[in-house]
Amino acid sequence: MTQIDHHALARQHGHGTLDTVSFTQISGWAWNPDSPDESVLIEVLDGTEQLAVLRADLYRPDLQKLGMGNGRHGFSFGFAGTILPQARHLIRVRRLSDGTDLQTSPRLIERDGGTLDDANMRHVAAMFQAEAAVARSPQALNPALAFAVQQLGVLMAAQRRLAEPAAAPDPDGLRKLVEVVAPQSWVSAAGQSMAHHYPPLVLPTASQPRVSVVIPVYGKFQLTYDCLKSIAEHPPEVPFEVIVVDDCSPDETLIAPLVFGGSVRVLRNDRNLGFVGTCNRGADAARGEWLFFLNNDTLVKPGWLDALVQTFECQPDIGIAGSKLLFGDGSLQEAGGIIWRMGDGWNWGRNARADEPRFSYLRDVDYVSGAALMIRKPMFDELGGFDLHFAPAYYEDTDLCFRVRQAGKRVVMQPASVIVHLEGQTAGTSVTGSGMKRYQAINHRKFYDRWRQVLSAHRFNAQQPELECERLVTRRAVFIDDSVPTPDQDAGSNAAFQHIRSLQRLGYKVTFIPADNMARISPYTEKLQALGVECIYYPYFMSVEEYFRKSLVSIDLVYLHRFSNGSKYPGLIRRHQPKARIVYNVADLHYLRIEREAELTGSAELASQAATVRQGELATIGAVDATIVHSGIEQRLLATTVPSATVHVVPWAYPLRPVATPAAQRSGVVFVGGYRHKPNVDAATWLVEEIMPRVWQVLPGLPCSLVGSHMPESVRAMASAHVEAIGFVPDVNTIYEQRLLSVAPLRYGAGVKGKVLEAFAAGLPCLMTGCAAEGVALHGDLQTLVADDAEGIAKLIIALHRNPLRVAALGTAGQRMMARHYSEGAVDAAIRGVVEPDVGTPPEAK
Repeated sequence: MTQIDHHALARQHGHGTLDTVSFTQISGWAWNPDSPDESVLIEVLDGTEQLAVLRADLYRPDLQKLGMGNGRHGFSFGFAGTILPQARHLIRVRRLSDGTDLQTSPRLIERDGGTLDDANMRHVAAMFQAEAAVARSPQALNPALAFAVQQLGVLMAAQRRLAEPAAAPDPDGLRKLVEVVAPQSWVSAAGQSMAHHYPPLVLPTASQPRVSVVIPVYGKFQLTYDCLKSIAEHPPEVPFEVIVVDDCSPDETLIAPLVFGGSVRVLRNDRNLGFVGTCNRGADAARGEWLFFLNNDTLVKPGWLDALVQTFECQPDIGIAGSKLLFGDGSLQEAGGIIWRMGDGWNWGRNARADEPRFSYLRDVDYVSGAALMIRKPMFDELGGFDLHFAPAYYEDTDLCFRVRQAGKRVVMQPASVIVHLEGQTAGTSVTGSGMKRYQAINHRKFYDRWRQVLSAHRFNAQQPELECERLVTRRAVFIDDSVPTPDQDAGSNAAFQHIRSLQRLGYKVTFIPADNMARISPYTEKLQALGVECIYYPYFMSVEEYFRKSLVSIDLVYLHRFSNGSKYPGLIRRHQPKARIVYNVADLHYLRIEREAELTGSAELASQAATVRQGELATIGAVDATIVHSGIEQRLLATTVPSATVHVVPWAYPLRPVATPAAQRSGVVFVGGYRHKPNVDAATWLVEEIMPRVWQVLPGLPCSLVGSHMPESVRAMASAHVEAIGFVPDVNTIYEQRLLSVAPLRYGAGVKGKVLEAFAAGLPCLMTGCAAEGVALHGDLQTLVADDAEGIAKLIIALHRNPLRVAALGTAGQRMMARHYSEGAVDAAIRGVVEPDVGTPPEAK
C-alpha cells in the first residue's frame, strides 16, 4: 500500500481554499496535514468583525480522492441577506488555531443595485415596527426617528450629487420612504400632504458659504416651508447655506429632506433640546463666516441677507446686526429693542408705520430679536453661543447682545434687512400658562439678576422712549442740503456724502434734511439710512422749520450745504437750537464762478448778477460760526473780503480705485461732468469743437468720450464716429478702463472739481485748465498737466499718447497725491478742526 505524503500534498494544494462568497452563502474547505482525518475549526470575519466559528467537517469526495484524509474537510453555510447589509464587505476565512488565511481569502464582495434589497428592507421595516411597538411615549421614538432622518439625508445628498443635471428632491419616491420611517396609519395623511401640497424647493448651492442661516424648528412644517419658499424667491447674492435643525418635530418636518434641496441641510435632534440648544447645534454644524439665526415663522424680503453682510463689511465694529421686523399686515413689529431698568423689554416702534424716519436708519439698540440675528461665527463660538442658563428659550438673544456689547462691539438694527415675523405662531403669546411662553417670565428674572448693574443706567419702563432708544448717542449733527445726495452723479453730492460719513466717524449721530423737496429718493435715501443716517422726509415732516420745532433733543452741530441753505436757516437754528454750532459749506463760491463767466463772455448782466450773489454769500459767511471751502484760493479770497470769518479748507475723500488695464492698452480721452452745471456744458463743447480737431490732425480717429448725468441735447448732438456721448454711467471706472487720459477743460467755475480727483483716484492723469486745477494739491510732474488754451491741451494729449510709460508714472504720482490729501483720515482731521474749534486744521489739509 502506497504511503501518502500529506505535507507534500499540502504544499501542492494548500491547507484550505475559500471557494464561494456571496451575500447569502460562504463555502470552501480546510484541513490539517498533521492530523489528516480530523476536522478543522475555522473563523469567518466581515472586515474585523467575527461573523461565525464553525467546523469544516462536510464530506468532499474530491478531497478524499486527492488523499486528504477521510475527505470530511468541507464547509458551506447560508444566511439571510441582512447579515451583510452594506454595498461592500471584505470577507476573511481563516483557521482558528493559528489565524492562517485560506487561499483566496480575504475576498471583497460588492452588491449590485445598492444595499437595500427586499430582505434588507424587510429587516429595516421590522426594526422600526419593533421600536414603535415598545414605545410608551412620543419621546421614546426620537432616537429612532433622528437616525432615520439622518440616513435619509445621506441618501438625498448622494442622489443630488450623482444627478446629471442636479435634480430637485423627488416627491414621487415619498411614499416608499415614508413607509420605512413611519407607521402605516401616518403615511396616508402626512405622505399625501407632503407629496401633493409641498412642491420641492431647491436653494442655490455654495461650496464655500459665507453665511450659515440657522433655522430652529419644532413642528409647524407649513411655516418652515413658507419661510424657505420666501428665501427661494429672494435669494441673496452672498453665498449661503441653510441649516434646518429639527427639535424632534412630531409632524411632516420629519421628512423635510425630501422637500428641501440645494444648500439646505436638515439636522434632527435625537432628544428635545429647546430653542437655545437647537440654535447652538445648528451653529456647531455651520460652515459660514457669519451665522444668521432665523425663526421659521418668518418671510424674508429682498435684500434681507446682503444688507446685513454689508453692514459688517462697512463697519468693522459691529458685533450683532438684526433685521427690521414687520407684522403680516406690513406694520412695524420692532426696529430693535429697548431694555428698561428692571429688565423688561420694549419693541421699539411696535404697530407704527414701518417707513417712519425714526425707525428706518441703522442705529445702536439694546438688543435685536433672535428671530433674525446675525453674528460672526468666531465671536459666537468665543462667547459660548446662546447661554444654556436661559434654556429652553427666551432672553437668550438679549443676553447675547449684552455680552457682545460687553466685549466692545456694537449691536445694531439694519432697516435695509426687512423680514415679516408672524409673531406667536410657534410658541403662542401667553406668559402665564403652561406653554413655552412661560419661560419668558422665568428668564426675565434670570436676565435681570445677571445684568442689574448695567441696567441701573437705564430708564424705568416707558419713560421717554424717544430718548431711551438713543441712550448711546453722545453728539448730534443735522446736515441740510437741497436734496438727497446722489454721489454717483455730481461732485457736490459726493462732497456732502463724504462729509456726512466723516461726521459719523467723529462720533456724531447725523440727521439729514433735504430742504428743497423734503423727498425720499430711492435708492439714495435708503443708502444713507443703511449707513446710520436718520433721513427726514415727507409726509412725516413738511419743512426744516417743522423738524426743529418738534425736536426734543439738543443738537450740537448744524451743517448747511450750499448757499441756498446757508442763506435761509441760520436765524431759525439760533431760535430753536441756540447752543448749536452752525457750519456753512459754500460748495463753491457762486459769485466767483459767475464773475468768471461774465469775464469770459463779456456779459454785463452776469457781472451785475455776480455782485448781487457776492453780497448774499458774504453776509451768510458772516452769520455762521465757521465756513468750509474746498479750495485754498477761495480761502485766501475770503480772508480779504470777510476778515472776521473763520474759513476752513476741507477736502472730500476719494478711495483709490486703480484701473486694471495697462496704459499701453488704453487710448483716447474722457470728459466727466454733471451737465446741469453750465461750466461743464461749455467745457464739453470746447473740447469737441476746438481741442479734439487739433488732436485728430496728428492722431486720426482718437476716441473722445463724454460722460455724465443730465446730458442736454446740445451735447448729445456732438456725437460722431470719434465722439461718444454716453451720458450717465453707474460706475465711471468702466470708461476709465478704456481711455488713456481724463480731461477737464473748464474755462470758468470755482471750487475743487470732483472730476479731477476722481480721475487721479483711478490712476488716470487728468489734463486740465488752471480753473480746473484750483484747490488740487498738484506737486512735481503733476503740475505739467495744466494748460489754459486749446493748442496746449491738444499737445499734451498727443505727447502722452506717444509715451504710455510716462502716463503710467503720472497715474502713480496722482494716486500718491490722493492717498495723502484726499483720504478719509485727511478729511476727518480737517472736519474735526471745523466742528471742534480748539483743534487746529493740519497743514496738509489747507
